[in-house]
Amino acid sequence: MLAAALTAHAAPGDPGKVAIGFLEKVRQRKLNLEPGGDTAISAQTADGKRHQIAKLIERMARELGSDPIEVGEVRLDENFAAVLVRKVGGFDPGRLQIFPVALVKRGAEWTAAPVPASFENAGANHAISLRKRVKLLENWMLREQVVDLEKLRQQSADRMRQQIEVSLSAKELRGFTARQMGERFLQACEKKDQPAILGLLGGLSPKLPDDWAARLKSVDRALATGSTDKHPWRLLVSPEVVRVLVHEEERNDGGRVTIGCLDPAGDGGEGAAPRLEAVACELAKGKDGLWQINLPTPFLQENNEPAEDADDSPHLAAFSARWTEAHPPTPQAGPDQARQTLLKALGGGDLKSLLMLVQLDADESDARQAILQAAGIWQFTHDPASVRHVMPLAFQSGESSAVATFQFFSTRQPDRLDTRTFYFEKSPAGWLWTPIAAERTRAQFQPGLDAAAAQWPGEWQQTLLGDSPVLGELKGLQAPGSEDARKAVQAWLDATRLGDVTASLPLTARLNTPRSAATVLQNLGYELLAGRRSKVLPVITGIYQGEIWTAVGVKMDQGGKSTYPLYPLVQTASGPRVVIEIDLFASGNRGRDYLNKMAFERLEKGSSVAIADELRGLYAKHQADLEGLIPGPPR
Repeated sequence: MLAAALTAHAAPGDPGKVAIGFLEKVRQRKLNLEPGGDTAISAQTADGKRHQIAKLIERMARELGSDPIEVGEVRLDENFAAVLVRKVGGFDPGRLQIFPVALVKRGAEWTAAPVPASFENAGANHAISLRKRVKLLENWMLREQVVDLEKLRQQSADRMRQQIEVSLSAKELRGFTARQMGERFLQACEKKDQPAILGLLGGLSPKLPDDWAARLKSVDRALATGSTDKHPWRLLVSPEVVRVLVHEEERNDGGRVTIGCLDPAGDGGEGAAPRLEAVACELAKGKDGLWQINLPTPFLQENNEPAEDADDSPHLAAFSARWTEAHPPTPQAGPDQARQTLLKALGGGDLKSLLMLVQLDADESDARQAILQAAGIWQFTHDPASVRHVMPLAFQSGESSAVATFQFFSTRQPDRLDTRTFYFEKSPAGWLWTPIAAERTRAQFQPGLDAAAAQWPGEWQQTLLGDSPVLGELKGLQAPGSEDARKAVQAWLDATRLGDVTASLPLTARLNTPRSAATVLQNLGYELLAGRRSKVLPVITGIYQGEIWTAVGVKMDQGGKSTYPLYPLVQTASGPRVVIEIDLFASGNRGRDYLNKMAFERLEKGSSVAIADELRGLYAKHQADLEGLIPGPPR
C-alpha cells in the first residue's frame, strides 16, 4: 500500500487545504477539541490526555504567530494523509518552521488528528495493519520536517532578495549618493518598509554582512506591533518623532550620514522635556557598487536608554535649517487663519504639521528653542495618560502680530482652567506661529490678556458646553423612541472611544443646576478614559422606555472586567440626548450603590422626585436583567 502512496501538492478541497484551515483555527485559538468538533479526536480520549493535547495546541499557536503559512508536501495513503505546512513569513531564517499535520478521512471529508505529527487519539490504531501504515506516515512526517526545514532555510536568502527587490532594486542602490542613501533610509523607516530597510542594511549584497542575523532580529523587533516606543529604534520608526538628515559625507568606499531626530516624549518619563538626538550611520560601498548602511551598535542590542548627551552632536546645529529645507513652512493668509490652522494641528494633526506652522528665526539657538517648545506643547496635548481638548478662549490681532489664548481641557482634571497663550507674526509670505515671541509683542497684548483672563474662570465651561443644551422643565417631555435612543447611545460610545470631545458633547443634555457643567465634564472625563482603556467594543444589552426617560444598558470592558452602565436619555428639540451627569451602573457592591444613590439625588434636586422615581424604575429593570452576570465591583 505504501508503495502506492503518492506525494502531491495541495489543491482546493484536498488534505493540504484542510491542514491550513486547522492551523488557522489553532492560530486564532478557536479550535474545538471536543469529539465531533474541529479534529478527529476520539470520544474515548481521557480528560488528562485531552488536557495534554490542549497544551500542545497552545504551544503550536504561539509558534505560528502571525506569519503566513503555505502547504509543502502531502503524502496520501487511502484514508490517511500527512501534510507538511511551512511558516514562511518574515526574513529571519530562525523564524521558519515546518508544522506536520496528520489527517484521517471519514466519508468524503478530511479531518486533522488532534496531536501534531501523529495519528494518536484519532481512532486509527485498532488493527495491526492500520498501526503499521500510520506509523510509516508518522515517521515520514518527522523525517521530512527536518529535511524540508533545511531546504526552506537554504531558499530563504533567495526569497529575501526577491522580496527586497520589489521595494528597492540593486540598480537603485548602486546609483545613490550618500545623501540619497540617508534620505531613502529615512523614507523606508517612516513607512516601516521592512524589505527596503533590509536592502539598505546589506540584504542585497552577494555576501551578507557578518552580523546579518543580529540585523534581522533588530529590524524585526523594531517593526513588531507595539514596539515603536523602544529606544533607539523609536527615533527612526515612531510616527511621533520627526527626523531629517543633518549631515552627510561621501568617500569612494563609503561615507557617513547623520540623522537628527526630534522626540517630543524625551526620555519617556512623565513630564519629560522633548529632546533632539543624533543617529550617526556609517556607509560602506562594495566593489560591486552596492551601498550598505551600518547602524550604530545600540540598534543591534535590546533595551537601550536615551543617551544623556543626546543633543550634543555638532551636526544637530543644522536641524532647523535642514528641517525648513525639507519641509517649508506653510504661512497663512491672515492671523485668524493662522489661529484656526494651529488649533486644528494641535487637536488632530501630527508634530510635522505643527512644526510647519512655526516661524523659525535665522539664529540657530532661537530656532532650536522654538522647535523644542512646539514639540513640548504637542506632547502635552497628546499625552497618552490623558485625553485633552483644545478650545479657543480669546483672540487679538494687530497689523503684524496677533495673540490667541486656548483652554486645554483634560480628562484628568476636567474642571481645571488650564490656559496657554500663542503669538503669531506676519512674515513677507504670511502669518506663522512664533513660540518665542518678542518682548515688545508680549507687552503690546498683555493689557488685553489680563482683562480677558478675569472672565475665563466663570465662562470657559459654559463655552465648552455650548452645544450641550440646558434642560428646562422635564415634566411633559415624551421619552425618545427605542431605535432613536439606541442610535444616540451608539454615537456616544463611538465618540468617547475615539476620545473626541467635540463629537461627544453635542450628544448630551444637562440639568439646570449650579454644579451641572462641572459634573458633565467630570463624567465625560471618566467616559473618555474608560473608552481609551477598553480593548473590546461595548455592547448594548437592553433598552428601557418610560414616559419621560428612555434608558440604554451597555456592557463595557474595563481592564478585563465587565461593567454595566445605564445611560438615561431625554428628547430635546435636536433629538435624543444623553444626560451624562446622571451616571448609573448596575451594582454589585455597596460603594457603587452609594454613587447611584447620589446620582438619583442630583436628579431630584434638578427636577422632581417623580421624575427621578421613573428613572429608578428603569434602572431596576436594568439591574434585574443582569442578575447573576455582575462579577463584583463594576467600577
